[in-house]
Amino acid sequence: MKNKKVNVSLILAISIAIIVFALDLTSKYLVEYFLPNVGDSANFLPGFIGFVVVHNDGAGWNLLSGMPALLIVLTLVILALLITFYALQMKKYRNKTSKLLSIAFAFIVGGCLGNLYDRIFFGYVRDFLNFEFINFPVFNLADTFLTIGVILFVIYFIFFYGREDKKKDIAKEEEKNS
Repeated sequence: MKNKKVNVSLILAISIAIIVFALDLTSKYLVEYFLPNVGDSANFLPGFIGFVVVHNDGAGWNLLSGMPALLIVLTLVILALLITFYALQMKKYRNKTSKLLSIAFAFIVGGCLGNLYDRIFFGYVRDFLNFEFINFPVFNLADTFLTIGVILFVIYFIFFYGREDKKKDIAKEEEKNS
């Protein structure tokens, strides 16, 4: 039974990551289909959010602009570290793999893959979502899922990471005392 739970968590994570990746690429394709030129725009919810086609060759807020190779390498390193951490957590807590960790992991991996795909095949990331009510960089669905994934990851670390170790230590201490 223990392996079944690990497999369910892994299948959940892989499935969500694939869905996030597919949603990101589909949304970018649709926006470029209907708004084919850089700078083209359309209102979605006037005064709140709209679409504007932007090609970003940097990271958020145009950081590391003009350094696509570095951004590709950084993304691959982050993905490798994240996959290693997730695999170690799966191995360590076979029967108690956190769904929160699986979802956070999947959102981050799916988002990273969406932007990595753009950097490799286009040399830039295709952004299109624009908050009209504040001065905020134009972004895409991959960025949205990355942000949500990081927030969930932080919540996991603050409230859940290491909790199983503490439970095991308490159980061992109770065994010694009885």
